[in-house]
This record gives sequence, structure tokens and C-alpha cells, in this order.
Amino acid sequence: MTGADPAGRPLDGVRVLDCTQMLSGPFATQLLADLGAEIVKIERPEVGDITRAVGPTVGDSDVSSYFASLNRGKRSVELDLSTASGAAAFERLAATADVVVENYRPGTMMEWGLEYDDLRTVNEELIYCSISGFLEGSNRDLAAFDMVVQALSGSMSVTGEADGPPARPGIPIGDISAGMYAALCVVTALYVHDRHGGQRIEVPMFEGLVSWLTERAGRTLATGDPYPRMGTAHPSLAPYRAFETDDGWFAVAVGSEGTWEAFCEAIDRPALADDPRYETNTDRVEHREELTAALEPLFAERSADEWFDLFRDCDVPGAPIRDTAEVFEDSHLRESEVTSDLSLGGVDMPLVQFPARFSHVDTGATREPPRLGEHTDDVLDRALDEDARRSVRDGGS
Repeated sequence: MTGADPAGRPLDGVRVLDCTQMLSGPFATQLLADLGAEIVKIERPEVGDITRAVGPTVGDSDVSSYFASLNRGKRSVELDLSTASGAAAFERLAATADVVVENYRPGTMMEWGLEYDDLRTVNEELIYCSISGFLEGSNRDLAAFDMVVQALSGSMSVTGEADGPPARPGIPIGDISAGMYAALCVVTALYVHDRHGGQRIEVPMFEGLVSWLTERAGRTLATGDPYPRMGTAHPSLAPYRAFETDDGWFAVAVGSEGTWEAFCEAIDRPALADDPRYETNTDRVEHREELTAALEPLFAERSADEWFDLFRDCDVPGAPIRDTAEVFEDSHLRESEVTSDLSLGGVDMPLVQFPARFSHVDTGATREPPRLGEHTDDVLDRALDEDARRSVRDGGS
């Protein structure tokens, strides 16, 4: 592993073999790519990552927007790991890699002879990260779809309206939490590499999502009661919810007594601040229904943006609820330069870049999402001799 250039990106010089598909694994390796790692994405010949076939496509190109959103900054190599020649080629690649990340079903890499214990015979310094649905236990072999782990983890039970059914959060948080944990664990293993050398990392979607319950887990464990499903409302704070305006929805977050007083000023209802039913947050939670009934017709009188201006002037937390098209028209998002254009099959498409900023190093992708097998020849030519390359390309078993 070569040291990172202090003037470059944090993970410059780190080479990652990416044996992932769908969402959790590709998200993890895309984060590593944004931090400067060289990501070699291993894909099945002629098929590639499953998401390459998931629409819609970008403009007039054949590039899947799903695939593009998770695979920028990577290089694509077609390699059939289920064949003897493909497995041997991968082993040669692993001999000079720093990290392997995989999210196949548990046992798949072992079946191909490419588990951690197999690869450490050619590279003792290898960091090997496996993303799966569950740690060892009775559910270890369950198919790890985001919907399944969300259902089992409790996250769906706390999402939705109080009088409605459980709902799946609009973002695949089971996949994303596992991807973020995987990237964090890989960076941690690289940080302690000088002390511990190579090691195996196991990242579960289910247990990871349970850890995201945080305060909801704390409340449940303290009381023994399930955390309530309350839509946009909060069980311990009021007013803390979305209100309908005359042109959309507006989210209000009053979390302290000082904010409550400023809120009453922003909505021009000073009498509410003097009402004994709403004097403290405990009072407001107790009289939540009366307070909500008093505020709903008020918020319906103005637009969401008008309320946003009033709240901003009074330093009260609140904002319009944007849809996913409106957010990319947001002036602040443009000013923060989190989106950038990369060419996808000849079509320019804004992509959401790494959001954090460092004072001394750069982040973000400089390479467009790869075409299937785009870098096969280049990568294999560097790692294999002529006979091995011929065997791989001929599909030898």
C-alpha cells in the first residue's frame, strides 16, 4: 500500500477489488472511490451488475441511472469468478490489492475458493470486508433485501401515520447503513493496518439498522413499550411535525422553550406563548391535539416558502418539504457544489458527490461510471501473464 499524497485525496494509493452489486456494496465502494481509492469493479461477463438493467436510462444513452448513481469513479473488469480461470485471475489481482469488498450471499465466495482465508495465503496484508444481511444466527441465510431487514429491524414499525399501516422509509436505509458502516470499517482497518495487518470485516444490514434506532431503542428498552408510529410528529416534542400550507407541506421543529417563544412570534400568535396549556414542552405534548388544531388553519393561510422566510427571519427551525426534483433546484445545493456533471454514454448528467469537505485533501469522483468491461484488458494485462489472460478471455474453467 502506497502512502497518500498529502496534496491529493485521502485514499490515494489504495486499491480495492469490488465484488459487489445492487446497492449496499456499490455504495460503500463509491464512498471509497470518492476518498481517492482505486476501485476495480468485478462484473459477470455480458451481464454485469444487476442494476445495469434497471431503468430509467440517462437521456438517449443505455446507461442505467440506478447504476450511475452508485458506481462513479470505478473501473469495470469482466471476470467469471465461478470458473477456475476467473478465480485464479482474481487471486492474482488480490495479491497486489489492499482491500476486497463483497456482498454476495454468504458462502458464495467460499464456494469459489475466494474467501478471506483463501486469499490471505497470497496476501497476508489483505483487508477483506463482507456485507451480508445478518451476522451468525438463525437468520444468517435469509435473502438480504432492504425490505426484509427494514421489516425485521423495527424501522418500518415506527414509520407511517399513527392510524395507518407501517411504511417503508422512502430511502433504502438498510442498504445505505450497511454501505456506510462498510466504508467506515475499511477506513478504520486501513488506519490500524500498521499495527494489525490484514483482517476480516463482517458488516450486517440487520444489526446495522437496529443500531440506527438509537433514541428509539433507548426509549423502548427504558419503558418496555414499542416506540409509537406518529407520522411526522415526535412523541416527546411539540409542535414538531409537518403542517399543510396553501401550496404544500412545511416541517416545524420546536425543540426548546426559547424556540417556542420565537415560533409564536414568527406565526404572529403571541397569545399562544402565554397560554398555560402550552407553557412548557411537557404541557404542549400533553395538549398536542388542541395545539395542532389551532395551528393547522393558520399554516394553510400562507405558502410554504412564505413560512420559510418568516421562520428564517425569526431563527425558528422549519422548512418546506421538497420533492426530489425541487431539491436539485435549491439554490443552496447549487452553491455548495455537491452536484457535478460527468459524461454518461455521451450524455451529461449531474451526480451527487461526496458531501463532506476536508481542509487539506480533495474528495469526489473524477471518473464517470464505467461501461461493462471497459477496463478489463488494462487491469488484466497488468496482473496476468499471456497464458492466464488468454484462459480468462476464452472462458476457461
